[in-house]
Amino acid sequence: MMPNSYQLKFEFRHLRSFIVIAEELSFRKAAEVLHIAQPALSRQIAQLEEALDCQLFDRQKRKIKLTEAGKYLYEKLPNVINQIYEVSQHTQKIATGQSAILKIGYSSAAMSSFLPAIIRELQNNLESCEFKFVEDTSNELIRAVTKEQLNAAFILFRPKLPLLKTIPIKADKMGIILPEDHDLTRKKRIALKDLKDETLILFPRHTNPEMYDEIISSCQNAGFSPKAIIETAPRSTAIGLVAAGQGIATIAESLKDTSVKGTTYRPLEQPCPMINYSCIVRSDKKGHWLKVLNNYIKENLT
Repeated sequence: MMPNSYQLKFEFRHLRSFIVIAEELSFRKAAEVLHIAQPALSRQIAQLEEALDCQLFDRQKRKIKLTEAGKYLYEKLPNVINQIYEVSQHTQKIATGQSAILKIGYSSAAMSSFLPAIIRELQNNLESCEFKFVEDTSNELIRAVTKEQLNAAFILFRPKLPLLKTIPIKADKMGIILPEDHDLTRKKRIALKDLKDETLILFPRHTNPEMYDEIISSCQNAGFSPKAIIETAPRSTAIGLVAAGQGIATIAESLKDTSVKGTTYRPLEQPCPMINYSCIVRSDKKGHWLKVLNNYIKENLT
């Protein structure tokens, strides 16, 4: 319910009429500008003065002038009316998708690779756009999009859920981060079978079960199960553990330059797990922003 302080006793038309009279300093001329009868205009101003409990015009025989209260109102009203106009225009643009307040979820890998270009594209193609960003795990981002807490999210696999539309993004090859003094650094490329005696440093399974299971399955297809697994997040912690000699970590090929001192990157030979990025939105979402997003991904990221 609207607070009592906003339950005003006058209407927008009263304010508009007041401004015209203040500009013309003549009820007759103002009535002509407004295309209303002069008695009706006089009633409007009387109603406004009654609602504000003050006199706005000093009425003389042939001339009128603003009172001090009227001068104050005339000074403040244009900005207020402009703000109301801008709010109404922006509301219409949001309704048609020309403007948006977009809540975007992302995995750190997406933000470190293709996502900044998408954000720039949206900003450049929408009349006005405000962004709010949330970093989280793929599973939490799926939940947030489903519950309409986010407009879209960029995750590391391609879910098939009835409530979601999944927009595929070009897959990224997976590589390995090694300690810089590791024996495997002598190889330009590493086969999965070379990892049979290594401790794998992976993200916690619950954050992305599909990718986690694909990595383990790929190891088994190569003839082994990992000797040991350390689960940790975020990725920077995993790379730090590699530098400390605690194991090796998987990483997207596009992020190979994020290695820290004491580590080095090597690509994996094919076949190897792929990072299947995707953008997810609710199936019922519409809007100009979504068309811009779809077109950019189709033309640049597939």
